[in-house]
Amino acid sequence: MQITLDHVTHTYQPGSPFQSTALEDVSLTIRPGEFLALIGHTGSGKSTLAQHINGLLQPTSGRVLMDGQDIHEKGFDKKVVRRSVGLVFQYPEHQLFEETVARDVAFGPRNLGLPADEIDGRVREALKKVGLTQAGIEEKSPFELSGGQMRRVAIAGVLAMRPDMLVLDEPAAGLDPQSREDMLQLIAQLHAQGATIVMISHSMDDVARFATRAVVMEHGRITMEGTPEEIFRHAERLESMGLDVPSVCRLGIQLRQMGVNCPDSVFREEQAVQALLDLWKEGKPHGHA
Repeated sequence: MQITLDHVTHTYQPGSPFQSTALEDVSLTIRPGEFLALIGHTGSGKSTLAQHINGLLQPTSGRVLMDGQDIHEKGFDKKVVRRSVGLVFQYPEHQLFEETVARDVAFGPRNLGLPADEIDGRVREALKKVGLTQAGIEEKSPFELSGGQMRRVAIAGVLAMRPDMLVLDEPAAGLDPQSREDMLQLIAQLHAQGATIVMISHSMDDVARFATRAVVMEHGRITMEGTPEEIFRHAERLESMGLDVPSVCRLGIQLRQMGVNCPDSVFREEQAVQALLDLWKEGKPHGHA
């Protein structure tokens, strides 16, 4: 499944004194199986773009296409795109409301009118995918769980719809370091299992580690697009937009300023280790162990 935004503009409260344009002439194709990161400062349009991907918002102008079909065209069944594209808001645990974990995860499939045995199977499958396999957890109240576990329950509710694509808005925000790493590893695992991932993130280190492509937004427009390697070569431009760069990139910049021949393509830890080993080998006197 492929989602394409075709010259999408979105204006909030058009015609009123409070009119504001959140997206302006945005064109973007999200390809099956990729891990796309959306980068930009607060107010750049990332979250508005995310809500267009599954049809939650309708463009003021332009089109959103699912496998070539306009999802807002008369006759198109919106349920198809809602099932295919799972949207996980920031702090999704705030949207939990059922008495038990199982009932919360079952909410979406139940709304599809699926039979009870199918719903039960989807609940077990989704909880297993997010690593919630403890005995009796299905009957616990989600509000008895830790923050990280509550977020996993919320994501399980989206996975129970069996979407092809997951759109996640700052999925690790507010979690303690271990829960944060667990969450990122979960998302990476879902991607490895075939899900298309779109992740909004302020962490350039996370983008460097996981994304296969990145899109940088500013003032509602796409200003840069490419692989993380291509994006992070423009560190000065990113910083001029108020964005950070991965810590490894900053180290590389400092080394080059000191006259060290460190490649500007280094943006992940393992690349930095290899680059430093190569530099050490180049500088090592011949004949020494």
